[in-house]
Amino acid sequence: MKASEIIAADAEQRGLAPNAILSVIYKMVQEKNGKLMQSGNSVLFLEDIGDKNVALHLFTEDKPLALAKAVVVFMQQIRDMDLDAVYGNADNQQIIQLLTSVGVPVQQSDKPEYNWMAMV
Repeated sequence: MKASEIIAADAEQRGLAPNAILSVIYKMVQEKNGKLMQSGNSVLFLEDIGDKNVALHLFTEDKPLALAKAVVVFMQQIRDMDLDAVYGNADNQQIIQLLTSVGVPVQQSDKPEYNWMAMV
């Protein structure tokens, strides 16, 4: 699947407006305020939030095992970037468990707009 198809399908499953999300992501990537990564049928959007930090937004159509493999790939790519920390808002605690199980040191966020963070 193409990244846009994955994002649209995931957004639709969550009851969000796929076209609005795609539009925002496209604009942020064009303005160099965001970056997309894809592994299998999973897409990770990295939103620049300043001070060498990014907010992560995961979109997936992968089964759990394929998703775990994709997260490992994403985290290796993130470790190769010049970042201090990543942040997220997990609406599903299974995502936190998945990150922890693949070796991501998840902790409580120091930013109120996110519910988790991990130092890179």
